[in-house]
Amino acid sequence: MKLKLGILDQSPTTRGGSSLQALKNSIDLALFADEAGFHSVIYSEHHGVEAYGSSSPEILSAVILGKTRHIKVGTGGIMMKNYSAYKIAEWTKMLGSLYPGRFILGLGKAPGGLKDAVSALNNHRPVILSSQETKLEEIIQYIKEEKGIYGGLIAQPENLAHLPEILWLGSGTQSAREAAKHGVGYSYADFMGEGPGAESTETYLNEFERNQYSSTPSLQVAVAVSVADDVKTARYNAYGMAYQFLQSRHIQAPEALLPAEIIEQRILGSEDEEEFFKILSHIITDIPRNISGRLQEKAQKYDTDELLILCNMYKETDRIDSYKSIILAN
Repeated sequence: MKLKLGILDQSPTTRGGSSLQALKNSIDLALFADEAGFHSVIYSEHHGVEAYGSSSPEILSAVILGKTRHIKVGTGGIMMKNYSAYKIAEWTKMLGSLYPGRFILGLGKAPGGLKDAVSALNNHRPVILSSQETKLEEIIQYIKEEKGIYGGLIAQPENLAHLPEILWLGSGTQSAREAAKHGVGYSYADFMGEGPGAESTETYLNEFERNQYSSTPSLQVAVAVSVADDVKTARYNAYGMAYQFLQSRHIQAPEALLPAEIIEQRILGSEDEEEFFKILSHIITDIPRNISGRLQEKAQKYDTDELLILCNMYKETDRIDSYKSIILAN
């Protein structure tokens, strides 16, 4: 099965580096991905976190769309509780009209940062914890130019030739049901390693409503991968990514990517050692000649042909080499 391979780019920073360099790396990676034949590149949203350089995936998407020719570009995702449905719909329609068929609106329900960041984003007001599904409904109404909560209010620009693709991000069956109910795509975060797995994606495919936003389901699975000339090096290159996942599970702001040697010093013999290596084992680590088979296995598990690949490495050259190996193998 020929896979549609995308890149999940969190614009990772490294110890001793800068967020500006991380953004420049993201631009270089997108230019490579466009020429190499990747299907998409998706940008995440993080606030007040040292580990990631991009706080505005919609702006980064606009920059990348202007610099590339073929690849689909999108957000993965906009953290909805921090913004109005109307504003999200406006810039979605703008990017969708300027780059028809190439922009993907990925939406998430997570806060996108720790407590202080979320408070600042909401102008120091208490975060409204109403249903984010309701906000999704409102966004769809604005994009499709249907009568909504404000009657005849329009979101410019009007009369799009193509409706932009919408992806609902999640890691559980509830998110899968919400995506299916509204006829939007579903992006399952396998890399988080804590969700229900295939149960979630089966729910989406089985319950998809074809008479809603889109007539056909679109299932994407995001996986963490590290490829190197030998398995030991591939595992070492994934240490930084695994350590950031560990910190996130403990509700800590992830640090910038660290060398494997420093992580080993922190982990070995600590109370987090077992959990760290369990997280590491969930990352696909392998050599170039095996990676295609490993990805095919993951795609078959979830009954999809679209994978989104996350490769956060301490050395940017290792990250690029992983993506090169993956696309060449496919």
